[in-house]
Amino acid sequence: MRVAAEKALTLRELNRAMLARQLLLERTKLGIVAAIERLPALQAQWAPSPYYALWARLAHFTRERLWAAIESHRVIRARLMRGTLHLVSARDFYAYAVATQDLQRGAWNRVQVAKGIEPDAVAELAIAFARHPRAREDVIAHLRDRLGEVFNEDYRWLLWRFVSAHADLVSAPPGGHWGYGGTEAPYVAAKHWIAHGSRPNEDAALDVLVRRAVAAFGPATLADVAKFAGAVPARIRPALDRLAPRLARFQDEQGRTLFDLKRSPRPSPDLKPPIRFLPRYEQILIAYQHRDRVIAPRHRPAIYSKNGIIEATFLVDGFVAGTWSVVRNKSDAVVAVHPFARLAPADRTAALVEAERLARFAVPEARVHGAKVA
Repeated sequence: MRVAAEKALTLRELNRAMLARQLLLERTKLGIVAAIERLPALQAQWAPSPYYALWARLAHFTRERLWAAIESHRVIRARLMRGTLHLVSARDFYAYAVATQDLQRGAWNRVQVAKGIEPDAVAELAIAFARHPRAREDVIAHLRDRLGEVFNEDYRWLLWRFVSAHADLVSAPPGGHWGYGGTEAPYVAAKHWIAHGSRPNEDAALDVLVRRAVAAFGPATLADVAKFAGAVPARIRPALDRLAPRLARFQDEQGRTLFDLKRSPRPSPDLKPPIRFLPRYEQILIAYQHRDRVIAPRHRPAIYSKNGIIEATFLVDGFVAGTWSVVRNKSDAVVAVHPFARLAPADRTAALVEAERLARFAVPEARVHGAKVA
């Protein structure tokens, strides 16, 4: 029996599909937890980023709504995909933790820092100690006192990745607050922080991660899903194979195989999307191995800096068209728009309207809000 050829999708079709999954075609009335599961996580390396990301996507979003979800433990802040801080729902946390733990503990294992120390012993001690939020240094000191000098300052960053991965330590408030600029928020064991749930086995965890990634970023290649997860493709492939009966397959213009949920939206490429302003470390600029569907190669040097910062951007016709920044003085707040090229008059007007709305969200206490094309 002849197998039907995979349908080829154009770059614009992939772009519109991404915008639909990422809630960037229109602002929706979804709740905070449901939105974060849909997206399916929010980068949280820079404290305001998740707030800006949700403001761009949700109707009537306020900072207080996200902060309330974090304070009530419905949203969890932890080091997960690619070893960086993310916000995920409490329901999804354990699956993401198990699916990403290889990266978290891999460096430790490679240099044999923990030779002779059982991971279960580390986890048991850390979980018991972190029943309430604790400083990272206090957790490490507690383990060093009981397990010896293998827990030493020479391998501080490796130690923390190992401990947090095995004990499921999550960032507690004030970590995650819009105004919190510190990097050393207290940590607490998820066992004492999340009311329900437990660690699934690795296959089940990877299935959750892959299903969420395909739904949020599809149609996506194996390499795209692996990029989002911070895993090698070989680790992701078995989960894609298990999900295959429920997946549709396509090709991109380069002939790469794309995977997607069968009923996920794939809007017309002729659909005109609104202008949207996105935060630093925006997920759609990180989660793809193949990023042409969101940003042209010639523009990438302007947003991906050598020190790891991914600049705040705005979309015109669904693609990155420039960067933005907030300019403040004692009483005024202005969003400066920095386009890569001259904007068409209608796009310029729409960008300024949206930028002024962004200024009101970013600095509500300012007396005057405005926008300008720099």
